[in-house]
Amino acid sequence: MEKVPETKIKLTDVKELLSKGYNLLGELREDVDAPVVKAKFLTQEIIAIYGEAAARKFYDPTNFKRGGAMPKPILRTLFGEDGVQTLDGKEHHHRKNYFMDLMTPERMEDYREILDRHLSEELDRQHGEIELFDLANHVLFNAICEWSGINLEHYDSEKVSSLAENQISMISGAITSPTDHLKGVKDRNESEEWAQELIKEARKNPVPGKEHLALYTFANATDLEGELLPLEVAAVELLNIIRPTVALTVWMALMGHALFSENGVYDELKADFDTLQDPFIQEMRRYYPFFPMLPAIAVDDVEVDGYHIPKDSWVVLDLYGTNHDARTVDHPEKFDLKRYVGRAKDLSYEEEYEMIAQGGGKFREMHRCAGEWITLHSMRVFSNQLVNKYNFTIPEQDWTVPMDKIPTYPNSKSLLFKE
Repeated sequence: MEKVPETKIKLTDVKELLSKGYNLLGELREDVDAPVVKAKFLTQEIIAIYGEAAARKFYDPTNFKRGGAMPKPILRTLFGEDGVQTLDGKEHHHRKNYFMDLMTPERMEDYREILDRHLSEELDRQHGEIELFDLANHVLFNAICEWSGINLEHYDSEKVSSLAENQISMISGAITSPTDHLKGVKDRNESEEWAQELIKEARKNPVPGKEHLALYTFANATDLEGELLPLEVAAVELLNIIRPTVALTVWMALMGHALFSENGVYDELKADFDTLQDPFIQEMRRYYPFFPMLPAIAVDDVEVDGYHIPKDSWVVLDLYGTNHDARTVDHPEKFDLKRYVGRAKDLSYEEEYEMIAQGGGKFREMHRCAGEWITLHSMRVFSNQLVNKYNFTIPEQDWTVPMDKIPTYPNSKSLLFKE
């Protein structure tokens, strides 16, 4: 095995490197002309890997663990303390099962119907210019709350809008500017306080027949010893249903880019919608940037792409780079509507590593996002209504998708006009 090549980052280079955004890890690999790279900044070292073969190693729990890997700023905003993403072994498997047990085909169909209704009602109300980003934020939040058993009728519209916007702020505050980070922490705290009140009420006044809903699932969830999860942890896990679903706002804005930025995709998709809908969705998930990378710690010496990664190394898997890896993806920088025809469903049900927009591996045993199927249903509902149920004209706007903003979406947030 070869020693991992190293690039040292000078303090004067940090601002320029951060401006690379989703392309940062690719730039570091180019610097050393290798698929694995160690970046050293002051006293901190990180090893970056990418690609399908690397992902297989990364998700193997005999090679890497998640405990202690997530940087504190990301825990304070995006994931929350002691959530399922930070666990390993039996504890992780036990906690993850609560999420996976919510994702049955019947419950996914319930979610699809709820979202379809919310989106239709909202689009029916709209006339004039529509910002797809804000519309999706509102609709997704309301839909996932209803599906989870959360009654929003007790809140005024301003509070509901604030709660919905907080879910996006927690994401954008994770790895951006200090100002955004402080806002993300504040909004995370507000969201956790809200979720804790929901859990307390669900524990105090359980509703018969709603045990299968997310709110009551986490209100009653236990640890390995059979004790109820602490209130704070149960609230974090409830938000781990709400926040990632509302984060799909970003993909809906990117869907506007894919459909309406004059690239011909809309007409081709509409002409053969039943055949191309799922391939379109999967190509969107591969092509557009979403979550940039995932961290772990090597539990033993491990070989990746012929390079030796020592035990206890802090390692990140480049998700965006993996989905654009020319070693396994033909013409990765091309949006190919027919790339996944005939096998689109396999990517999210059978295949474990071919496309890892929301992580890889097995759903129950590994750290693959439990919400991937919610993502598919959400994108199906939005694509169907945007293409088949409503007619829009497209205002002049800035369709640029900046790679230095995480998460990213078109600068104009995908403007549509509806009579």
